[in-house]
Amino acid sequence: MANRFLIGATYYPEHWLEQNHAKDLDRMAKAGFNVVRLGEGAWWYWEPEEGKYQFELFDRVIKLCKERDIKVIMGTPTYTGPAWIMQRYPEVLRVNFERVTMAHGSRQNYCHTSPKFRELSRNITAALAKHYAKEKQIIAWQLDNEINNGVDASYAASDSIAFRAWLRKKYKSLDNLNDAWGTRFWSQLYDDWEQVDLPSPTAQWPNPTRLLDHSRFVSDSAIAFLVEQGEILRKANPKWQITHNGIFGNISPPALRDAIDFYSHDHYPLFWKTWPEFAGKLIESRSVSFPFAIMEQQSGPGGQMGYLLRTPEPGEIRLWTYQSVAHGADKLLYFTWRTCPFGSEQHWHGLIDQDGKDNRRLREATKTAREIATLPTALFDARPIRQVAVLRDYDCEINEKRINTYTNDGRWAYGRWTSALTRRHIATDVIWERDAFEGYSIIVAPHQKIVDDKLVSRLTKYVRGGGTLILGAQAGLHDRNLHIHQLTPPGPLAALAGCEVEDWTTLAKDLTRTFTMEDGTDVNAFAFVERLKLTTGKAVAHWKSDRLLGEAPAMVINKVGRGRVIYIGAYLDPAATDAVVKLLASRLEIESAVDASEAVECILRENGKTRFVFLLNHNADPQTVSLKQGGGKALLGPAVKDGNVTLEPYGVSLLRLG
Repeated sequence: MANRFLIGATYYPEHWLEQNHAKDLDRMAKAGFNVVRLGEGAWWYWEPEEGKYQFELFDRVIKLCKERDIKVIMGTPTYTGPAWIMQRYPEVLRVNFERVTMAHGSRQNYCHTSPKFRELSRNITAALAKHYAKEKQIIAWQLDNEINNGVDASYAASDSIAFRAWLRKKYKSLDNLNDAWGTRFWSQLYDDWEQVDLPSPTAQWPNPTRLLDHSRFVSDSAIAFLVEQGEILRKANPKWQITHNGIFGNISPPALRDAIDFYSHDHYPLFWKTWPEFAGKLIESRSVSFPFAIMEQQSGPGGQMGYLLRTPEPGEIRLWTYQSVAHGADKLLYFTWRTCPFGSEQHWHGLIDQDGKDNRRLREATKTAREIATLPTALFDARPIRQVAVLRDYDCEINEKRINTYTNDGRWAYGRWTSALTRRHIATDVIWERDAFEGYSIIVAPHQKIVDDKLVSRLTKYVRGGGTLILGAQAGLHDRNLHIHQLTPPGPLAALAGCEVEDWTTLAKDLTRTFTMEDGTDVNAFAFVERLKLTTGKAVAHWKSDRLLGEAPAMVINKVGRGRVIYIGAYLDPAATDAVVKLLASRLEIESAVDASEAVECILRENGKTRFVFLLNHNADPQTVSLKQGGGKALLGPAVKDGNVTLEPYGVSLLRLG
């Protein structure tokens, strides 16, 4: 039975002469493509004058798609407002932190809280929904595009009004707001709601809770903007699926999840230095929805006016496509079909270039699309196995990004852990503070500074039930209002950790402190270190002699119920994280499915008793992989020989193990 995988490209008919459209779609169908994304940048076409709509161009293209059995994902065009909006309604324009208005001439230069812009966005969405309500070729809608990419907040007059309304709804009274923000400090108390405003340039450090609430407000405002569009579309045709592409600044992934039917990621590996880093974005994607879509998959060299990335090596487009599939994508669209010869993204190359000629990139994508069409449906129903989860928290990440920036090193700690785990072929997920903890043998909370009673209770239940929790330095420091718990750190987590923080210090950028683990390995910690005092726990690493740290415990393991907690009193750079993961993998008996070099990515998926394993070689040299379970049937790539698989440069293997 044919699988249900959708593969294709983004396509912008408004960029090209009409005589090209049928030829382009013929070539897509010949390449094995069965889906395109249309329309998200064409507001100027859909509505050339306010309230006057036209659809003929896209009607013709959709008809051509129907004739070639190519499905359509349509985009609402609200991230690229036409010039008449900005000319007639300047109040819709974004304003930056310095209170400079963002003029027309780029994308995303509007304000999500502007009543007029919200009205105009509803109008164009409603016009599209009404016109295409019965169009069966359209299977899904992408709301807006990469919301908050570039400028992730606005400070216009409408934002001030909306922020006050958001705060009044949350806090009910100024007394409650003053308590939450700690405004007794520096005489910041408010006695009139009109005194409360957005963060602004200040002579000294701003109020931290105000910054946190502002980021919460920005996320809620952006998502409310998307929700309005989704409601209009669902009302017109309940069968349409609703998605959005990308998690950018001040967007809470769990909140975005609530607004859509499936999540879409725009995957550009060449923005990252190593494969575990861009694999982390796919792990994040499946934390929002499984399956997810790749709405933009890199297919060529990419760049804009300030940078230009390298060209993908032969084999990398196929490799990256299968990486997305392996992590859980069931829809994938290359960006883009054809390189646009004008505009700010003329350096973002597509499958074919501006000359329209066939090339190796299109041939590689064609080969990949045809291969994917042969894969069994059961594969796409199989989920990645649960083994280790890295716990993420929107509030904690805003705290690292905007507020406690004195080290700025905890901000990417979760990525260092996912990278270290995946490099060692350990099945790794991302989960969020409200997600289920069941099914994971280990949960890593790198620096869970913000905790409340509910989270402590859930973590305690998880550990008592047999789970292993790994905590990092400064855990349990703050409550949800960013007030420091008036307890000895790790505060509400102390009973779980089995230790207390006796002393601590930050470290200058060029300084480290060394601790020795129980296997004799020395690890260099950076940025922030803690001297730990045992309560109920046992030391598994000690600091090397230091005036402040002495030879005190640096890592502690504590038994709690049927589980255990490991507390690490330090910040760890990538090398240190890898060393700790190596020790813990041995101590905690974390099994991987393969023996392979760090150039190989391994994703294991399970559907009932059937297991599938993807092996991906991210190296330009061949790699040999040993399967710990012995043989398997090759569905893609080389056969298993004596329990081994040899992958060609940038090669891919898919095996069925059961």
